[in-house]
Amino acid sequence: VLVLPPDQHVRLVPEALDAGKGVLVEKPLAPDAEGARRLVEAARRSGQIAMVAQTLRFNTVVRAIRERREALGELRVISLSQRFEPSTRTWLDDPAGGGILRNTGVHSFDLVRFLTGLEAQEALCFTQRVLTQQTEDAFGAVLKLAGGALGVVENNRATAARNGRIELVGEKGQLCGDHVHGLLMEIQGASARSIPLPPMVPTVRECLAAFASALHGRTPVPIPLEEGLRAVEIVDACRESAEMKMPRRVAGH
Repeated sequence: VLVLPPDQHVRLVPEALDAGKGVLVEKPLAPDAEGARRLVEAARRSGQIAMVAQTLRFNTVVRAIRERREALGELRVISLSQRFEPSTRTWLDDPAGGGILRNTGVHSFDLVRFLTGLEAQEALCFTQRVLTQQTEDAFGAVLKLAGGALGVVENNRATAARNGRIELVGEKGQLCGDHVHGLLMEIQGASARSIPLPPMVPTVRECLAAFASALHGRTPVPIPLEEGLRAVEIVDACRESAEMKMPRRVAGH
């Protein structure tokens, strides 16, 4: 299990795979798509179990939204935000592997794909440095999704409050939740009702259990490294967009 700054994954993941070990690697899979592709190729060559720890997929609110998404009909918009306190981890402000796009945005970009089943084709992104010196600690991005839907993602690591908003807007209604506070609401017309949820679960524990199950051959790998690559490709497009101040295509689209 590798839980390290992402610039270290590119060396250590292939070493573990070549040693015959199954690997669970913390998100982001790598600091950029080029590095992530090398890890995907290493996993394919080795034939070992390899999984990326996109832990929010195991969140109770996220799972409930995914179970109900088909009832919304054709998707119009997915909107996500994560906001939380400044981090004390100094490596997060190191350009080699830091920045909120890589280390928090990658969660939201993965959820865009996980909750909609749609791929991001193009990104327009703006970043801010509020408290950090070398990397961004806030961003806002608009994604053009396959089929015409839009994704709106914004993250901020310079506030004294924490939330994890997720909203899906479809032709037949809306689902609005918060994966930090364990809330989910369904909106139809001008009416809104709270949806009862099971207890919140520790997502790291659930992720580790899924990895162990795959290692023992009881279940398929739930989040193969290819999923981590797709999220990092969106990060790359957003970084390029912020630097060039124009929309950028996501790799493969």
